[in-house]
Amino acid sequence: MSLRLKLKQAAAKDLYKLVKKNKSLGRVIINQVLPEIVVNPFQGRMKQGDLSQFRSWDFNFKGSAYRVLYEIEGDLVRIFAIGVHDVSYRKAKSRTGSS
Repeated sequence: MSLRLKLKQAAAKDLYKLVKKNKSLGRVIINQVLPEIVVNPFQGRMKQGDLSQFRSWDFNFKGSAYRVLYEIEGDLVRIFAIGVHDVSYRKAKSRTGSS
C-alpha cells in the first residue's frame, strides 16, 4: 500500500521556520524523517488524552528532542505539527481545538 503525505498549512509553516533557522535540521526532516513516516507510519507512538488521535514520531537533532505529530487516515498521513518536544504538543492541541 502506497501512502501519501500531506502537511497541514500550519505544519508547513513549522517546517519552513525550522529550515530557515537551521538548514541541516530541515534536510534531516525532509530527507529522512518524513520519508520514514510515510514508509512506517504505525511506528509512531500513539498519544493519549487530548492528543489521542495523533501519533508522535520522535527524533533528536544536535541534542534537542523534536516531534512530528500526525494522523493516518486511509492512505493519507497528515502532519499537524513539527517542532521541539513540548512546543509541538501545544501546537497540535491548538490546531485541533483541544484545550
